[in-house]
Amino acid sequence: MLEVYKKKYIKPVLQYSILDFEGNIIESDNALFLNFKNQYVGDIHPFFETINSLLTTEENETVFSCIHLNIEGKAITADIILQTFGDAKNPLLIIHDLTSHYNNYQTTAQVRNESVINSQILELKNTYLKEKEVFKNSFIANFSHELRDPLTGILTFTDILSKTNLDLKQKDYIQILNSSSNFLKKMIDDILDISKIESGNLELSIEPFYLLDLLNEIKFNYKLKAEQKGLEFSFNFDDKLPEIVGGDAKRLQQVLTNLLDNALKFTDNGSISFNASLNQLRAQKASIHFEIVDTGIGIKEENFETIFSSFSQVSNNHSYKGTGLGLAIVKYLVELTNSKISVSSNYGKGSIFSTNINFVANSTLVVNKPKNKKEIKFDVSRKYNILLVEDSEITQLSVLKILASQGHFFLDIVTKPDDVLARISNIDSEIDLVLMDIKLKEFRGDEIAKQIRKLPERHQKKVPIVAMTAKIFKEDLKRYKKAGINDVLKKPFNESQLLEIIANNLK
Repeated sequence: MLEVYKKKYIKPVLQYSILDFEGNIIESDNALFLNFKNQYVGDIHPFFETINSLLTTEENETVFSCIHLNIEGKAITADIILQTFGDAKNPLLIIHDLTSHYNNYQTTAQVRNESVINSQILELKNTYLKEKEVFKNSFIANFSHELRDPLTGILTFTDILSKTNLDLKQKDYIQILNSSSNFLKKMIDDILDISKIESGNLELSIEPFYLLDLLNEIKFNYKLKAEQKGLEFSFNFDDKLPEIVGGDAKRLQQVLTNLLDNALKFTDNGSISFNASLNQLRAQKASIHFEIVDTGIGIKEENFETIFSSFSQVSNNHSYKGTGLGLAIVKYLVELTNSKISVSSNYGKGSIFSTNINFVANSTLVVNKPKNKKEIKFDVSRKYNILLVEDSEITQLSVLKILASQGHFFLDIVTKPDDVLARISNIDSEIDLVLMDIKLKEFRGDEIAKQIRKLPERHQKKVPIVAMTAKIFKEDLKRYKKAGINDVLKKPFNESQLLEIIANNLK
């Protein structure tokens, strides 16, 4: 029975044939192919012509690997072995069918090659995505910087105009300019925040603050805004809320104001409700629930995820202006606190946005009292020499107008490093402070600052340098400090901000 099974299931893989010295087959076991006997080996397959010259050699084994044969309609991949002998013995031709082996090998090699190719494709994709991300963040940073120069001009000259004799209509125009400028500034800040978020540069700053004071300030502002739009505004702040908590007050305010802005934007009739309640107070942590409810246009359920994506707006109504960044920023900031933002909505009838955020809460928390703003004063007995390194004519004119209105300053304006160093080295007119734009057309302000710090005279290399820039990421601030820059004035700036930073840094 075993022999029967072996004959049935064992597939022959070797065929032996004996040849004469002219290449004719004398004998064959016909294990793989039939009718080999009495045939000339070259007639069976053209490959065998190559072995004729080897038939008369002394004892030797010649192996031909991975030979594709198609004989009698049967295709195989085989190793061909030709064994010759001494003493005039006839050569032995062995055909070893290794079709399965070579097919498996080919499959394995193909899988390996595909794996290598896929790995390389993935690497190329990752490289492309990284380069795309770097380009996008660089573009956003540079673009926002370019916007801040004209915005500085708008803010400066709007402020100057507001101090002149204006009739009621002109004052209304100034108010519109201020409103538009603030809206534009918020959009630029949102774009920069998204850039920080996507590059991983945005971090929370945990400090004690008065929670109810912050909530009441937000409530006051948005109650006025809602009433101006003819909406009812209600609020409910839990009596059990802790007075002082540890967290990032600025980012909490950003989350809540973005949610309220969103509610205000998409609600034309009805009401907005702003609520905060204590979930629990445990292990020196307070879990606080925040909720914004509106009776606006609502959101379809299939758009619940989309609304939290950058630059996305699900409403086709062009009257709802904005960048589509507010909720994306909210989502990220909330997730930084290991929480989630939730939304529920009845389309056409309103929406509810809510989140639970944990804060530090214990009896040892103390809020540092803000320092009273010192009145900006300058020595009226002298005039200060200010050097402005800036190539934007708008910013040049803005700084000139602000300083000229004070009557305490001489202003020099330069744009090139050599001119900066030459002016500071002028012993006849000592510079009291340098206002340095970081992003000049051909040079970087922090590189010029390094050259100033290498000047030989002490009063020259120790001159206070204030950077004027929109780039204030953590790594940027470290770079400015390393370059010897004393302080940073964020663009866009107004008159009081410029004068305050000059006063703080004058010798």
